[in-house]
Amino acid sequence: MSPRAPGLVGLLLGTVTILGCQRAVRYPGVGAANAPAEEQKITPLPTWSWQLPWLPPEADVPIVFIAHGHKDWDSLPAFWNVFPPPAAGLRTIHFAQSPLGGAAAMVLADRLETVKIKVPLGLPDPTSNIPAANPPTFGKWKLGREIFFARKLSSGYDTFSCASCHQPDHGFAEDRGNTLGGTRNTLGLINSAYWRHQFWDGRAGALEEVVVRSLDDEAAAEHTSSSDRPQETHRWGGLVRALDADVDFRFRFETVFGLKQPTQDAVAKALATYLRTILSGNSLYDRAEHERLRQQAPQLRAEHFAMFLDGPALAALEPGVADKDSVAKQLVRGHRLFHDKGCVACHRGPLFTDHDFHNIGVGESSRFRISGQETGRFVQVPIGLKEARLVGAFRTPSLRALPRTAPYFHDGSFPDLLRVVKYFNHSIAGNIYLAEPLRADPTGLAKALDMDSDDQDALVLFLRSLDGGPVDRIVAAPGERRGMAPGERRGVSPP
Repeated sequence: MSPRAPGLVGLLLGTVTILGCQRAVRYPGVGAANAPAEEQKITPLPTWSWQLPWLPPEADVPIVFIAHGHKDWDSLPAFWNVFPPPAAGLRTIHFAQSPLGGAAAMVLADRLETVKIKVPLGLPDPTSNIPAANPPTFGKWKLGREIFFARKLSSGYDTFSCASCHQPDHGFAEDRGNTLGGTRNTLGLINSAYWRHQFWDGRAGALEEVVVRSLDDEAAAEHTSSSDRPQETHRWGGLVRALDADVDFRFRFETVFGLKQPTQDAVAKALATYLRTILSGNSLYDRAEHERLRQQAPQLRAEHFAMFLDGPALAALEPGVADKDSVAKQLVRGHRLFHDKGCVACHRGPLFTDHDFHNIGVGESSRFRISGQETGRFVQVPIGLKEARLVGAFRTPSLRALPRTAPYFHDGSFPDLLRVVKYFNHSIAGNIYLAEPLRADPTGLAKALDMDSDDQDALVLFLRSLDGGPVDRIVAAPGERRGMAPGERRGVSPP
């Protein structure tokens, strides 16, 4: 090496150091505040949508639903259950035991168990509604619950969680007519495991489709126009990127799915698994009907309701009224009106819905005049399957949990159940697309139910009796987010 070599090397190193230490503003990155709009667009990466696991996921604990009529239903003590009963040497999940007990159970774990969910009385088994591609497991359920309560959804400069609009304290809906500047009433998520269509206009099928439905959804940029707002489209761009930026969530996706990063597919599966456990049944009506069947009585009688009208039940139905016999008679009257006046035509079955779409004359449903400006289900049905009856038609909601989900209808325009009953009694806005059960003649003139005030009160009382018990506390409350505890198996942990 020549005598000048060390000096030359030092000069080169100094130059590189000086250049490397220049302010980053000399090299503006993609998406900088002053960059042209076209340079801020995000190119979707295929791996945001779906990818193969980089590690084989370890066995997760399966979840099965046990509905009334199953041989195990009566013996299950609670909503969450693990069977066979916990014993030394068996892996178990204890939802209510002490941390020390849970840790001891994990140390003894050596065999896979099954989480059995006791479906509340009155509800059918939801298993047939679950896609084969997404069998429910405890690991997916827990991850879905964490996503549901995490403020990872963004619109402009604001951030939200799913629970911001689907609030557990309000039947997983909202206590206001429209959400976040949108034009639709937030649908409650209670018993969504049974829905055949999602959203008021049915534009999605399975629960897995409610947040994202294509790779382009993840690349959505700032939402500026009303038609692009996620409050309207329910497509939350950037969710996968937000979860990927969270170390704990990345760990969870690796734990449950064996993935290096979150994907749209995994997010959808985890969220849907959680949503299918938001169940509420065992209503006053369910118990009365169960007693009727046990007695093999041909129809509901006041005595069937009266058996279950204790103090709390009376207070929930009609505050300030203590005479259970008179309330029971009103409930029977309301039940008969529900059938005689035709409510059951659309609100039938254990979910009190026909899973169809109807124009009931509310809001814009009665104002359509120009072709090309249709609303409701008609817009979402593909060419070749469109029907005139679907113009201005919106989904028939379930009548369960009604007292918790006010206000009502697709636009949230009716504040209470009495107003709803009064509307159907004498105030339906007729139009040529009005649902057949509501028509008085082919022109779309609405029929009147001709109920007096006592009839209307009785019908409202019956509708209130369809409200079930509270959603299980483990489902309705956010869990603690943390990493994997010592001795905890992948995908399985106490909530």
